[in-house]
Amino acid sequence: MVNNLILRIISAVFLAVITIFGINQGGVVFQSLITLCAILMFYEWFSINGKKSFLFLFGLLYISIPMLFWIYDSYKFPNSFSTEIYWCFVIVWSCDIFAYFCGKLFKGPKFASKISPNKTWSGVICGGIAAFIISWIYIGKYFNNNKLVIASIFMIIASILGDLLESKVKRILRVKDTGNIIPGHGGICDRLDSFLLVTYVFIIIKYILL
Repeated sequence: MVNNLILRIISAVFLAVITIFGINQGGVVFQSLITLCAILMFYEWFSINGKKSFLFLFGLLYISIPMLFWIYDSYKFPNSFSTEIYWCFVIVWSCDIFAYFCGKLFKGPKFASKISPNKTWSGVICGGIAAFIISWIYIGKYFNNNKLVIASIFMIIASILGDLLESKVKRILRVKDTGNIIPGHGGICDRLDSFLLVTYVFIIIKYILL
């Protein structure tokens, strides 16, 4: 248990460093990183569901749109895209981290036992509150748009549901993880599940409020 937690933390820190480096570099470096992630996710999705079914095609589309959006955003808005994508990651990371540790600490009733038996209401609530507070601080510093504070609630909900959506799909396909490329976490799809759905919500917010 302890060894697995240490492995998860090391992997998470390593991935965060690569992500931050790619975003800060922007341009071709970031676009290449996003493209690599997309290719790996396509491969994972094909590996666990190689049949050309509706679910398979839906998965390809579901992955493609957020990845293409960030490539476009980094090209079209090189001076602001990093602030935008960091906001998405701030929400996803804070929600995930606080949900994990608070869920382990407080435990209690399960949140969606038939889909993801390890999730608890305590973890989801703590993760959501923490993400909202941190997002509020981030918005005040980088956007100065109070409307985004309310909008961030929808991104937080998307972060929670994105994780549940992939858990549901994995149950349908009867697999534990989408891959094993990330020690302690599984595949790229396992790590970016929440980020994908949050991006969809952000796209709507961007063209309405930003």
